[in-house]
Amino acid sequence: MLVERLLNLALIGGEPILWLLLVLSVLCVAVIVERMIMYLRNRIDLSEFSVSLVNLLNEGKVDEAIKMAEEGHSVEAVVVMEGLRNYDKGPAVAKELMDAVALQRRQNLDSWLVFLGTIGSNAPYIGLLGTVLGIIKAFHDLAFNAAEGASAVMAGISEALVATAVGLLVAIPAVVFFNYFKNRQKLIMGNVDQLMGVVLAFIEEVKDKKSFEDDCNKTLKVNGSK
Repeated sequence: MLVERLLNLALIGGEPILWLLLVLSVLCVAVIVERMIMYLRNRIDLSEFSVSLVNLLNEGKVDEAIKMAEEGHSVEAVVVMEGLRNYDKGPAVAKELMDAVALQRRQNLDSWLVFLGTIGSNAPYIGLLGTVLGIIKAFHDLAFNAAEGASAVMAGISEALVATAVGLLVAIPAVVFFNYFKNRQKLIMGNVDQLMGVVLAFIEEVKDKKSFEDDCNKTLKVNGSK
């Protein structure tokens, strides 16, 4: 009984699998387009931005540096802005705040990439499932139509193999763009680490300078009291 039920279930053939792959392909295209737009909006000229940032900080123009970061919409600019807004709280606090923003932005960059990776890994197997179901149906039809012989089986198998081809067609773009977006994410987070180092170095310098000035003022007060 169990075998018969499974056989009846398998006799649906590969057509439902093809419809499933079609839906998955549409979803993949939608995700790829959405992620592509998001990553394009996060583009930044790192060399120009970092040079401008260093020049402004060296000149003590923190407000202008913050304004420059606000005008940018990239992940790097947002993290830098968070650090500069809290530079007076010290390097430890600024680093924690920048790390929190960087983690949040990284999660945004990761959105839907799991879906692409999952489809890229499993679409060929889904297509293979459709092929197997199609072959089962072809042989089952042959049992009730033996007159057509091998031609009927070959026609059924050729139709069943379409599911495997479609599965590969869905999987290949998904894997390609998954790897592309992951590489872009890695590049962006590398840029973030580099700019965080610049901001923290500036904050550390400001802290040391302030400490030096405070020590000088204390010394002057002590000498003046004497």
